[in-house]
Amino acid sequence: MGQRRRNKKQKKPIDIDWAGLPDNILEIIFERLNLMDCMSVSEVCKSWRHVVAQELSGWQGHGFPWLLMSGEKDKRVRTCVSILQEQEWEMLLPEACGRYCWGSYHDWLILVKDLGSFRLDISLFNPFTRKQIDLPGAWNFYHKMVLSRLPSLENFICMLVHSHSQKLAFWVPGAQSWLEHKLDGEPFVDAVFSDGSFYLIGNDYNIWEIKGADICAAINRVNASAPDAFDVERHFHEVTMSDEHENNGVLKYLVESCGELLLVCRLYSTNPGAVLVTNYFKVYSLDFSQMSWKRVESLGDRILFLGKCCSRSVSSSGLGLNATDCIYFSNDHAVPWWNEWDSDHLDGISTRLGLDNSGRKDWGFFSLSNKNHETLSIRFRGNRDRWGPVWFTAPQWWCCKNLVLA
Repeated sequence: MGQRRRNKKQKKPIDIDWAGLPDNILEIIFERLNLMDCMSVSEVCKSWRHVVAQELSGWQGHGFPWLLMSGEKDKRVRTCVSILQEQEWEMLLPEACGRYCWGSYHDWLILVKDLGSFRLDISLFNPFTRKQIDLPGAWNFYHKMVLSRLPSLENFICMLVHSHSQKLAFWVPGAQSWLEHKLDGEPFVDAVFSDGSFYLIGNDYNIWEIKGADICAAINRVNASAPDAFDVERHFHEVTMSDEHENNGVLKYLVESCGELLLVCRLYSTNPGAVLVTNYFKVYSLDFSQMSWKRVESLGDRILFLGKCCSRSVSSSGLGLNATDCIYFSNDHAVPWWNEWDSDHLDGISTRLGLDNSGRKDWGFFSLSNKNHETLSIRFRGNRDRWGPVWFTAPQWWCCKNLVLA
């Protein structure tokens, strides 16, 4: 009886040149990774880091939320803090010297130079690509600028908000000046762009909506006639609030989050001895079908980063974090229409008044799902001597190129 012999020959291991994989294959793979994983693969080899460090179109707007610290307008080097990475960097920004950082849109900063005589010089600046867009000058009483999309894309719109007098001003690339528009009603406390429209909210929780297409149409009519012909269509929405709220001791933030329009109410102590001691947060979503603010009990995968000048919603899984229902917030002034250049007289006020400013912080953290409120820095205290820092995005490609250890 014959015996079947087994082939005991071992297969020769196949050598794979992982570093030699085509760039287009690596791009497909890396675009499926979260930010933390991209930082890790950047350390594998130089060729992989080269691919990850490119400014790929699929990664536009992706990056780590950073804080740009205030009170440094006369410096060529600005302090930046990554709360999530628990790191601090000094960025060389000579273009920002002599200018206040007024806000941001993703990785673009809104820079302002106070010219005196109630005039501002405004520019949009990307500290990572060094691209700069100079805007027409404007009056210094506007308290916020809102952008419709990245300035690197075509057909974006800038909107200035004058909260107290309900004045707006609009600018599009190519325009020689801002076109002003007046609304009636309560002072606006915040504004945001979402799903093709600008939204503004007042103390009464009602909403004004101005569609981006209507703004462009109104600007085209001006170009065909005269500047005084600027009149943009607007829509007023009376919105019901599910909870009873006092306006005293509440800061309101509008945030666009995955197509939803969120209202975040930051409730702080009105005790005269407290400096923005935050007690609690409540989050609402706008139900457009019923025009009502509905209470949100869970943010799910989203993390909110709140600030007077700019707020944003970021996916925790996209960042590579095991975190849910988180709100990070910066030290904002209680008066929405104040700007940093209005508060220079507050420098050193703690010393002059003999107040103890030790232990003051520039940011805080709140967990919406923690009903016991035992999370880090929930009773956040603002710094009396410093204006609130500004959130902006350090893009993925830049972080992988500059912040990964060789």
